[in-house]
Amino acid sequence: MAGRPRSVMERAYAEIKKQFMTLELAPGAVVDDMQISEKLGISRTPAREALFRLASEGLIVADPGKSGFFVKPLDLLDLSSLFEAHMMTARTISRLLAARATQSDIVKLRRAEAKVVRAIERQRPAEVASSNAELHRLEATASGNGYLGGLACSIHDHGQRLGYLAFGGATSWDSLHDHFLQVQQDHRELIDAYENRDPDAAESVAGRHVLLFRDRIFSFLTENPTGAVDLGGDILPSVRLDRVDSE
Repeated sequence: MAGRPRSVMERAYAEIKKQFMTLELAPGAVVDDMQISEKLGISRTPAREALFRLASEGLIVADPGKSGFFVKPLDLLDLSSLFEAHMMTARTISRLLAARATQSDIVKLRRAEAKVVRAIERQRPAEVASSNAELHRLEATASGNGYLGGLACSIHDHGQRLGYLAFGGATSWDSLHDHFLQVQQDHRELIDAYENRDPDAAESVAGRHVLLFRDRIFSFLTENPTGAVDLGGDILPSVRLDRVDSE
């Protein structure tokens, strides 16, 4: 019985995080722990524990004096800082992996890469975003530096929501063909560089890959579509993001 409360909290955590990643919980939206507990058929305590855990990860904002909890907004200042951190960690992790990756790590990375390819072929935005983030979290873990890996995994948690928007969750799939070809090429070249013990090549591709993602995000934002989900932030209040059903 001792494990039951933990498993209930984990289920609530996973469900709320999924809603965050796919914008079912929109940026800036209030998150009602009572509604979550009722929807999941659980008590309020594990729902709140899950929200506080997400708050500790920076995905949910805890504001007990006002709304209680709300979804972290998106704004240009935050995105700029995110990509700055993303670039620094990606380049460093790539060099570490080129020196440290085992053959077992390479096998795992190639399997993760194949999942991204399958998600692209199926044209499933949420799956593309999650499998892409999973691949890069695996890189972070395999780097052998727990501090750096923890930071990188946090960055990819935040990036996964952006990935969902930019990888078809809120834009036309047809416009992404060339982007996805480059994504797949970058992934292959990165893993090849790890396997060949080539840190310079790995760092070069890793930096290029971050810029590819950054440019896709900012291209998406400058297209300025209209829709039902806005950024929820103060810097770009006029920019709104369409949600397109991925099914």
